[in-house]
Amino acid sequence: MKTSFLFAVWPYIAAALLVVGILIRYLLVRNRVSSITAEMSEAWVTFGGSRMWRISLALLFLVHLVGLCFPRGILLWNGSTIRLLLLEGFAFAVGLLALAGWASLMWRDLWRSSQSPTSELLDTIFLSLLFLGILSGLLVAGLYRWGSSWGVMTLTPYVVSLLQGRPAPSFVIEMPFLVRLHIFSAFCAVAVLPLTRLAGVFVWALHHGLELIAWPISAASQRAEAWLRKHNPASWLWPEED
Repeated sequence: MKTSFLFAVWPYIAAALLVVGILIRYLLVRNRVSSITAEMSEAWVTFGGSRMWRISLALLFLVHLVGLCFPRGILLWNGSTIRLLLLEGFAFAVGLLALAGWASLMWRDLWRSSQSPTSELLDTIFLSLLFLGILSGLLVAGLYRWGSSWGVMTLTPYVVSLLQGRPAPSFVIEMPFLVRLHIFSAFCAVAVLPLTRLAGVFVWALHHGLELIAWPISAASQRAEAWLRKHNPASWLWPEED
């Protein structure tokens, strides 16, 4: 398999699998609110972990998001050596906390019985991909210094090219193996996610999001129906003859 395929085509396949998979799971349970709530509860038990795990993942996501959205701001911040060291040290420390949280989560799951071996296997695959992403990110930070600077100059344009529908894998295929592994494992985790119990969180969010959208439409239609009943135009359009 060519490297260009992994970084030019596979990201779109992974995104399509995520969207289609979540939609299918929602359609299967949309008329059973109790099933949606049960899936949400199972996802929390399986992936919720400790507070350290949740906070570290949220911070890692935020750091990556800031790098993607504000690359110039990152470069300006890194213009000072002290600020550069602070950012690199903070990101590395958060990565270590995420790795420790992952280990704690896996240790707890080893002693928790599961009613579905298939779900357990898929959850383990997803968590293994998360581990691969976290570990490769830490190794990149340790072996290739100042990643916050060269990352926004290479990886941010790559992600932007994907969002624009004009993938530019050349930004990635010349990068070190660990960098490519970090990116590829992230796309694999996205593709596998709909098959895991974590998908219950997205199904629950989709269900309530659609409810919020449908509520004003339903309320408006009910008000329109009530107004039509009160001001029925049939009485003056087709008056009854005496």
